[in-house]
Amino acid sequence: MSIKNSAKNGFTIVELLIVIVVIGILAAITIVAFNGVQQKARNTQVISGVNAYYKAFKQYQTLEGDFPTNIGCLGKGYPGDQCWIGDSGAKAVSAALDNELSPIVGGNKPTLATSRFPIGIANNMRAGAVYFTTPYPRIVYYLQGTNQSCSVAGASGVNEGGVVTQCQINL
Repeated sequence: MSIKNSAKNGFTIVELLIVIVVIGILAAITIVAFNGVQQKARNTQVISGVNAYYKAFKQYQTLEGDFPTNIGCLGKGYPGDQCWIGDSGAKAVSAALDNELSPIVGGNKPTLATSRFPIGIANNMRAGAVYFTTPYPRIVYYLQGTNQSCSVAGASGVNEGGVVTQCQINL
């Protein structure tokens, strides 16, 4: 009588767990990298739009001798046409400001944001950029992430709420 060696077919539980852990680690790395790319793309979109508006405001000043008198969100694509919401009030797209800039910008308003994001202060959400006239003409915009480069000539930035960079460019 001979004893046959039976070969095991399949994987052990330990081998399966190791494969699942490795797949989980790779998935986590991929998600983090993808989120970083999304943040950079959103910030680049805002910076590009702010650059376009900065040039438009300077051209407006050259043509009219002063800056527009109306304030509001710059660009398009904001949820509910509001770029800022929170306990300090809301800022919305302004038809009056759009009319003042229409000879320069025309119907080609850049999309500065399609969603708002939390800035680390309770109930405050921001997106894109806002034009203010008081105490002096300026554009204020937010970039996701701390210590981001504002990347517009003359713009300065500060971290706010531990999660964003607030940038400002004085006109």
